[in-house]
Amino acid sequence: MVAELIMGERMTMDFRTIPYCVYTNPELASVGLTEQDAEMKGYKIKVGKFPMYGNGKSVITGNVRGMVKIIADENTGEVLGIHIAGNSATELIASGAVAMRLEATVQELITTIYAHPTVGEAIHEAAESVFGRAIHIP
Repeated sequence: MVAELIMGERMTMDFRTIPYCVYTNPELASVGLTEQDAEMKGYKIKVGKFPMYGNGKSVITGNVRGMVKIIADENTGEVLGIHIAGNSATELIASGAVAMRLEATVQELITTIYAHPTVGEAIHEAAESVFGRAIHIP
């Protein structure tokens, strides 16, 4: 973006969709609002959580620590934030950033087809969890 600005291109930055990553073990990644931030901004929220120990690919690889959390606007269903701890979190967060950039709803995350078995399915399950419908929580 800086290079394009230097070249005279007019660019805008959507700071709300910048992902943050911590390259630890387990990895940590986040995009958008936290529960506290959303409530402070006046949103009425719904939260979905899914533990990585319920994700088939995580079980296969032995990386079962962590979880995916989705914060959504209760009225519109729009995704306000996605937070991931666990294997591949820093890779998975890109799909959260895209969802937020496109103002996706939780329902749109739910109706997206996820390859199986993948760690990314944890995002789908967290979205289902917003409505209390996650089925792979042991």
